[in-house]
Amino acid sequence: MENQKIAQIFQEIGDMLEITGDSVFKIRSYHRAAQVVANYPYHLRDIYEKDPKLLDKIPGIGKSLMGKIIEILDTGDCKKHLQLVKQIKPGLLDIMKLRGIGPKKTKLFHDELSIDSVAKLKSAAKRGLIRELSGMGEKSESEVLKSIESYGRLKARIPMYEALDIAEEIISYMKKSDAVSKVEYAGSLRRRLETVGDVDILACGDKPEEIIKYFCDFPFISHIESRGNTKTTVILENGMQVDLRVVSKDDFGAALYYFTGSKAHNITTRKIAQKMGLKINEYGVFKGNKKIICRTEEDVFKAINLPYIIPEMREDTGETDFIKPIEISDIKGELHSHSDWSDGENTITEMAETAKKTGYEFIAITDHSASLKIAHGLDKTRLEAQIKEIETLNKKIEGIKILTGAEVDILRDGSLDLPDSILKKLDIVIASVHTYFRLTREEQTARIIKAISNPFVKIIGHPTGKLIGMREAYDIDLVKVMEAAKKHNVAIELNCNPKRLDLSAEHLRMAKDMGVMISLGTDSHGTSQLSYIKYGIFMARRGWLEKKNILNTMDYASILSSKHHE
Repeated sequence: MENQKIAQIFQEIGDMLEITGDSVFKIRSYHRAAQVVANYPYHLRDIYEKDPKLLDKIPGIGKSLMGKIIEILDTGDCKKHLQLVKQIKPGLLDIMKLRGIGPKKTKLFHDELSIDSVAKLKSAAKRGLIRELSGMGEKSESEVLKSIESYGRLKARIPMYEALDIAEEIISYMKKSDAVSKVEYAGSLRRRLETVGDVDILACGDKPEEIIKYFCDFPFISHIESRGNTKTTVILENGMQVDLRVVSKDDFGAALYYFTGSKAHNITTRKIAQKMGLKINEYGVFKGNKKIICRTEEDVFKAINLPYIIPEMREDTGETDFIKPIEISDIKGELHSHSDWSDGENTITEMAETAKKTGYEFIAITDHSASLKIAHGLDKTRLEAQIKEIETLNKKIEGIKILTGAEVDILRDGSLDLPDSILKKLDIVIASVHTYFRLTREEQTARIIKAISNPFVKIIGHPTGKLIGMREAYDIDLVKVMEAAKKHNVAIELNCNPKRLDLSAEHLRMAKDMGVMISLGTDSHGTSQLSYIKYGIFMARRGWLEKKNILNTMDYASILSSKHHE
């Protein structure tokens, strides 16, 4: 959790510097540091306590930022952050997070109308005050109100990846107690929903009161909401609610199954059990007064004569009809990654070597195209130079194939940001929307379908443009998009970045039913982010995808020559 806290502080410093109009380079350094720390695979606290000098090895973190990391680890915050918090009200950061409102508009609202919270902005917009400001108007005011409404929905739940990090840290903490014999997280987090309302932890041991006491000593608890002999509810410092239940060893499997849910799935399996003369609840499976011991979930499924159903599928959508879900071991390579040629943190060599260590057969380097200037996108000349470098590297690096590629911007009219003369030289062309999110449904759909019709496009990247907790999907007719994808033999991406998870489980099921191939892309901007594939697997399993539905399960020669649909 401390990594996330440090990352949040750096992100807020960068955001506040934007409001004050500080140097763009300084702003970017803090934002990039936030990303590096958030994605760093090791706990900075552990490294610091072992040897502070080892912190110097974190890529992309200079001496100044390193000093602030140490300051936060020692004191819980840093002077720079505290100074800016005194200078800038925290409500301004919330305003800046609204869709379509950046630092300039945030500053305008504050300077002209003393607006320093989302609530005040909403009030001002409803009273018609926003339209009177310079550069604004009635349409702009309407968009502000829409953004506020959207923001309220997005803030109601916690992104899965954040909840997962916290749950895993709690699990690691609980396993250090001798009183705990087994501990797992349950609920919607275990079913891998994109967002969760709270975290459910289930533990077993012979001394429940000792387990409860140990849990309540977890260092990041803000306060204890309730505390009993076998159950307690706490609120963490970041506002997340965590519930702990302690059960007996003999009941653990049944309790884990019950509290994983979903409620609808549990109702269906109860009906199946009833037809067999059985009763199933959180305490076990019963035949009359006789209890069938269920120490594992497998015991529960065996008792009601069902094959084991993975948690991701337990949504009462027909999962009792067994299929073989995708496994992470089925993935043969990465199809969406960025290098330091654009906005990535690592060289092509470093990305390839990490992919090889992961066990992959190939990795596609798909840096941004030129129109995405903020990402230092590649024009035709630079891309040709990158192709030559990859050709050279493929002769030097053994054990993995580096595929040439690009993530090409789909322009407003649906044309692509790079000419066909260079696209035809690439192994993988991903076409993605990065601008003009507010087009009408018809315009956005036609725009993407036009990109799909380009003969060199193999994949449509992050197809709905959503950012979990930050930006809702743009309005698009996905049925028409998928029909076009199938017609033109183009795969649709499941973007594995945990802040995107784009497509949803519902749309993945739809793609599968329509016979459209899915490409799992981590959209990694550094070697550490190649591990995002696990989030893609979570979603693919929720979407009932099998090995045959996913492009990355093929070898690269088959991908390059494939028709991309069944």
